[in-house]
Amino acid sequence: MSSSHVEALEALLRTSTPPAAELKTALSRLSAEIRSRLDRGSDAVDFVEASVKAVARLKGANNAELRMTVLCDSGQYLFSNGRSAEALVAAGKCESLAKRTANDDWLSKSQCLQTIVHAELGNIGQALIQGSNALTIARRTQNTIREISVLINLGIALNYGGLSREAIQCFDRVLWLVETPEGIRETRRLGPFGGEFALSALSNKSQSHYDLDQLEESFAAIDECLRRCQEPWDALSSERRAVREFAFVQVALEVGKLANARDHTRLCHQYGRVSERGRFHARVALALCEVHGGDSDSGIHKLEVALGECRTTNERVTILSPLIRAYEQMGRPEQALENVQTLLSLVRAQREEGISALLSISAPDRAARLARNHDLDALAVREAVLRARVAERRLVTERLELFERFAVAADLREEPSGRHGYRVGRLSALLGERIGCSRDAIAALEMAARLHDIGKIAMPDRLLFSPLGLSDGQRRFMTTHTVIGSELLAKSNLPELRLAEEIARHHHECWDGTGYPSKLSGKRIPIHARIVALADVFDALTHGRPYAPAWPIERAIEEIRSRRGTQFDPDLTDTFLELIDELRRKHSDLDAFLGEAGRNSPFLQARDKIRLMLDGERRAENIAAAAAETVH
Repeated sequence: MSSSHVEALEALLRTSTPPAAELKTALSRLSAEIRSRLDRGSDAVDFVEASVKAVARLKGANNAELRMTVLCDSGQYLFSNGRSAEALVAAGKCESLAKRTANDDWLSKSQCLQTIVHAELGNIGQALIQGSNALTIARRTQNTIREISVLINLGIALNYGGLSREAIQCFDRVLWLVETPEGIRETRRLGPFGGEFALSALSNKSQSHYDLDQLEESFAAIDECLRRCQEPWDALSSERRAVREFAFVQVALEVGKLANARDHTRLCHQYGRVSERGRFHARVALALCEVHGGDSDSGIHKLEVALGECRTTNERVTILSPLIRAYEQMGRPEQALENVQTLLSLVRAQREEGISALLSISAPDRAARLARNHDLDALAVREAVLRARVAERRLVTERLELFERFAVAADLREEPSGRHGYRVGRLSALLGERIGCSRDAIAALEMAARLHDIGKIAMPDRLLFSPLGLSDGQRRFMTTHTVIGSELLAKSNLPELRLAEEIARHHHECWDGTGYPSKLSGKRIPIHARIVALADVFDALTHGRPYAPAWPIERAIEEIRSRRGTQFDPDLTDTFLELIDELRRKHSDLDAFLGEAGRNSPFLQARDKIRLMLDGERRAENIAAAAAETVH
């Protein structure tokens, strides 16, 4: 089929009095095509929007049943394909026609559709009002199937509005209704679609429990839902299955079932291909698995991209919760706090709108009790905890920056660039990554390694800058920089600096026990100190010191290889030399790569700026002096 059916209807509308029989035929064909598109899930958004506009141009009450069928099916199709605003237009036009023709069944059906669309758009108050109206009609007309449909959409709207306990009551009512004799008879009459009601109630009830942090109840509900599921038979049932698979993934990850979550993520992708809504949930499910599976950077990137593409408030809420968890796992409390505040603001606004709507459609005392519920307490507590973590992190960052400046100042006294610590930190981190350290351990190692020579801040210039060899006494005095550095770091009382303290003290220990200050040997030397020892010597050899010129990299490599098993851990030495070989192949300017972090050091930036200013002044003075000599 093509869009020729909407073109045929538009052609008839251009005539002054279209023949009734031809108009009915055109509407029938158009309705059949839209239903086919809805069942198959084909990409036809433009065609469906054009159909809504064409049908809306018809006046009077003729062919009302066909027109309302087109409008309602179009609304459902547009909603499934992420066009909620356009879906609302179609459902609204269906409602208007139903009122004109006094058709309660279609009025309730159009209001039921508007309930879920308004909820998706974040208009919780309007969603609850439309749902309440639809429910009143369904009960007055004793339409059990319509009552069940409305209760499901009302429950979803309550979930969106942060009123999860009220939502559970709706879903429990659905589960009771489908088991009554009338419910069993009516759902059987609908064929495979009849079983969807209980499944929708269970999956959305799972979401309610999840939002209330009742994870066991949430998992039990979604697990029961999926055990009852049959294979989808059309695009709409495939989309619903994808959303249920996503619900399973979400709660399974929270209860530590990563393998199960990954299996259901694959199913989410399989069933979600038919609609934009399904594809959205599949993308988020994959990102969640990556976050929980250790690939947090990739997972966070996918969640951030999805957040930027969100069209509705509910989609934003769906992504914000896992994104906050991901930021917390990555040790990024600032971003977590920012998103918690956004989420809290969204949920509070939706909740207030929902309570206001309930005040207008239910007993005031019941709505007042809702207002006193503590559903948001957990989120508020989370915000407070993150605030405290951010404040603590700022304090730690400030102290680390202070120590880093001391370390840079010490480096500048021996090496002009002041980036020795940064290069050693980066090289140590890369070696830590190579031997399988965790992401957090690698980050801590890089920071700690930068401070390994901080004790040299206490060494006299005459020793550091001496171009001659040191006496035995002077050499022994120089070795105290390890103890001074570790004591300086220990005085801070910051847990984050314990690793730095350990490295500062032991990075000059030797594998054979001849090092200092504690004469440790073999694996008694802390692993991080053994790592930094290799990076430190390599960088010192290749950059030189006042008392020794820089060596070519090849010579430095051979020197380190010759110290394998005496100064350095033999296994680590092999891995380190492989790493250096790989880095040299990948980076033409190894110094620039390893010292990249130093470019962002405010201390070094200020120093470089001052040096440039002084150089400029010296040049100006020299030019002025030369000019004066010329005049004389």
